[in-house]
Amino acid sequence: MAAKTERAGSQPNLSPGVEDAAARGEYHFLDVGDERYGECILVVFGKVRILIDGSHRADMRSRNGRPSVPDQLAEILNEPAPHRITLVVVTHGHADHIGCLPELLSTGVIAPEWALITDRKLGFGRTLDDDSDVSDLASDPRARLAAVWREEDASDLDDAALSEFIDTVTSVESRYAEFIENLESAGVTVVEHRGDLKLPKKLAEILKPTGASLLGPSEDQLLLCAQQIATTNQDAFELADALMRVDASIDDVRLYRAAVANVDRLSDSSRNPRGSGMNCQSITFAFGPRNARVLLAGDMQFTAPGVKGVDKEMQALRDRVIAAGPYIVFKTTHHTSDNGQDDELLTQLGDPPIIVHSGGRNDSGHPDKEVLELLEARRAGIKFARTDRNGRITVRPQLELKEAIETRGRINNFTVNPKSSDEPPTPAAPTPAAIVQATVQGAGPQIVIVNLPPGPIDMTVAGVEIQVRHGANDRSAASAFPSKSPGGTPGGTGGLPTIARSSLRRPVVLGSSVSLGGGRELPDLLFVTNKRRLENGIGKTEAGAALDAVLAAKQKVVEVGDDPVEAAKAVSSLLARDSTYKGVVILGGYDVVPSQIVDVLEPAVRRSLGSDIGDVDEDHFIVWSDEAYGDTDGDHIGELPVSRIPDARDARMFHRALSSRGVNPSKLQRFGVRNLARPFAADVWPALAGSTPLNVSASFLHTDANPQDLETAQLHYLMLHGSWRDGWMFLGEKKDRTYTDAFFATAVPQQFDGLAFAGCCWGALTVSQRARDAGSATQIAPRVVERSIALSYLNAGGNAFVGCTGAHYSGPDTDPDVNYATHMHRAFWKALPVTRYSAASALHAARTEYSADIATRAGDMETLDLARRLKNRAQFTCLGLGW
Repeated sequence: MAAKTERAGSQPNLSPGVEDAAARGEYHFLDVGDERYGECILVVFGKVRILIDGSHRADMRSRNGRPSVPDQLAEILNEPAPHRITLVVVTHGHADHIGCLPELLSTGVIAPEWALITDRKLGFGRTLDDDSDVSDLASDPRARLAAVWREEDASDLDDAALSEFIDTVTSVESRYAEFIENLESAGVTVVEHRGDLKLPKKLAEILKPTGASLLGPSEDQLLLCAQQIATTNQDAFELADALMRVDASIDDVRLYRAAVANVDRLSDSSRNPRGSGMNCQSITFAFGPRNARVLLAGDMQFTAPGVKGVDKEMQALRDRVIAAGPYIVFKTTHHTSDNGQDDELLTQLGDPPIIVHSGGRNDSGHPDKEVLELLEARRAGIKFARTDRNGRITVRPQLELKEAIETRGRINNFTVNPKSSDEPPTPAAPTPAAIVQATVQGAGPQIVIVNLPPGPIDMTVAGVEIQVRHGANDRSAASAFPSKSPGGTPGGTGGLPTIARSSLRRPVVLGSSVSLGGGRELPDLLFVTNKRRLENGIGKTEAGAALDAVLAAKQKVVEVGDDPVEAAKAVSSLLARDSTYKGVVILGGYDVVPSQIVDVLEPAVRRSLGSDIGDVDEDHFIVWSDEAYGDTDGDHIGELPVSRIPDARDARMFHRALSSRGVNPSKLQRFGVRNLARPFAADVWPALAGSTPLNVSASFLHTDANPQDLETAQLHYLMLHGSWRDGWMFLGEKKDRTYTDAFFATAVPQQFDGLAFAGCCWGALTVSQRARDAGSATQIAPRVVERSIALSYLNAGGNAFVGCTGAHYSGPDTDPDVNYATHMHRAFWKALPVTRYSAASALHAARTEYSADIATRAGDMETLDLARRLKNRAQFTCLGLGW
């Protein structure tokens, strides 16, 4: 049907003054990547910016050549973050609409002023007086099934993809609740939509230039949908109970598949299609002046609601939508499903000449084949653009039709997306890392310290058994690297699968090659990863290029699974059978290769510190640790150095870190900043090669960081305050105990060939969760480069960032036997030249020396002093290549 050329009809719902609105509206439909579904729209009218929905959570980072949401926002707005956003809209509670909005806020990409969002209770089928702690729900298999049951059918996914999907959607409700709390904490005016179709007076005035009309849903429609969602939740709980009685050990994937297979057992299942309740809660807006109206309605199922009793309310909504038209632009609803639109609706909307589809390419069901056919029948009078084929789409409806759409690729592509080709099974997504304690020879929980100076030591201090033993093979960090064995790779892996070089792709990535260590000859190292999960994080092409570079250097790459304890055991078993390895390099963040969550205290010590241990240590003496990946004898203590190159879901950073050229010993210079209250650092400073003085934070501010000085210096030492909530700045201190802004991520050089050592609390924490909090998390959330000093160093090409995953202990004392940090810091810097400036080896040597000091003096220590030293010993980690 050809588009009508006349526009007529009353405009009862237009905001006052819309006729005077400047016809400058721009609508940016962001590229939502390859993952199916997804929607993110930026509406711009001059200084007024409205961000609607957040695509997928993983779209916080670029994937498979598709740009991230932050990158697209920066390009559209032509400015660095944080981006001022007038209004954030969350249309409804599905995972592909909440998406990465929580991360955009928490990482400072956006700075909203207002938020109009789906109600945190009604949106998930809860009554307004339901005060359940949603953070606890993800641990209940029944609640997890309910969360998945509220989404679209995912039974066509393979087991690995389904497992990852389950992990994503089961965290949506808790992430959304936290998102709202963060909005409120940031001073954002939050309006949870409960059916009032009048915008708050102040917001209406702000949005006046946009011609915004809030059209629905009504209160009655929201309540009917909430009841359906509640029924879905209850159905899932009951079905899960029945299935778990048959098989108590059933996992999430098998539980979901069994539930789908038994769907007929659900009460009223034919009238309770999954996902419809949430879709029909979609906040619906019209924008623009009379001659350039645009309809944006989320996933609203206008033509087939699928919600019991909602037909009357849906018709009323359609009437309001029609009255607010006619429309120049219509963004199809529910990713161009047949339940969102039909030929009749398009006619009622005024036969919009511009139609836009939002969704990922890996979706054979969307756009729907029948809807594509009806759109193709209108092709003479429409311009149809789709994010799955055209990428980001910009529409300026006030322009002539031929100029109104800006995108790439062919407009009016009515091709149905093909079904995904068969791919090898994806490893299951990591489960929350278990808290582990070091054990030895089945003797129960103990803190075991190994590879210390001569002579066996056995002692018990405050209930802590400390055993000091030399390893069977002395692989001290100071030993020279032997020549490579023939072929460059050790023997069998005992069931641990080795990645075959022939299975890797060899593309050109990011316009440049990836070369392990910048082409330097490295010792025999064992590289540990999970190939599929690394691909999920940075893209198949990018991951393939990185692994290809490692294998081209004749190094061994092995894969591990998702369980942190079993992964470390598998690597330990391999190391025990082959003594040629000089270290381990983990490829990927905690969501690729799981880190262990380690309780550094034996139970008796924990009891002696009392029930208020949180007042003693913010981390409760629980830290992230990769040390067990260097264990060769099964005692959870590393005999070999370990480093980790986190991916941060950023291929560019990952490649730069992998290709680090390392420290050049012939031209060493140093840079450092310490807190005024940490004078011990001045005693450590002489161990760093160079002649520049150590800066003191009382007078040194982040604005004093000279880029040339930082880039020239290859050795950086930071002894400042840090926070687990955000890793992008370290603080200094004044005499009055107030803080100064001492060092920002923006001060990190753009190019850096050196290494950094930080005695800053949580300085090397590359995820959003402390270890003490992560046991209950359904998904570990990596930090982005821009919000992390540590990751910024790696992004600049740094060889290593050595720091803590928890709160660091030092103190004002200059006596090295009193200060908690002096021995560790000084030992690291002294070991560097001996280890040929391998940060991983130097940290291993420093940990060994520090452990020896603890063992020697433990009998004279108070319990708390011992606990703090044990924590320092465990929590230091080496990020980056480290060799």
